[in-house]
Amino acid sequence: MRHLIQKKTLPPSLNAQIKIHKTKNPIRPVVNNGNAPSYKIVKFLVNKLHEHLNLKYQYNVKNSISLANDLTKLKIDENHRMITFDIADLYVNIPITETLAITKHLLSEHNDEHTTIQMLMLLETVLQQDYFSFQKKHTNPRKGFQWDPQSPTPLLKYSYNI
Repeated sequence: MRHLIQKKTLPPSLNAQIKIHKTKNPIRPVVNNGNAPSYKIVKFLVNKLHEHLNLKYQYNVKNSISLANDLTKLKIDENHRMITFDIADLYVNIPITETLAITKHLLSEHNDEHTTIQMLMLLETVLQQDYFSFQKKHTNPRKGFQWDPQSPTPLLKYSYNI
């Protein structure tokens, strides 16, 4: 359990990345969770969720090259339409209550009650850690949750159920 304890913790910090490839150079907000108190627990939880959830990744692509290869294999006629979605503010707009309910359902399908309860308690705890620091002030967006963008697990659970 010692490996789950974050040493030298700091509040997650809000930084800005300028989108130089777009007109008027909009800003992309990025929350750095690397030193957050729950960072190591989230990493542990992501691995455990992958072990205990039976998620189908049929609609995911690995990267743009993989997408391009997959698209060249499709047989498309004039009746087909392709739709893409902009994911602006996606992670902070995923509702916590619904995500927990979906996760509980998916966990209970393939796990015992004890495992389901333990995973949900841990998930609920880390999802409540949705704050960041900007210009030495702490902010809590309360719209949704902050999650490590390297792991789309909560997004996948939620999106598969809409």
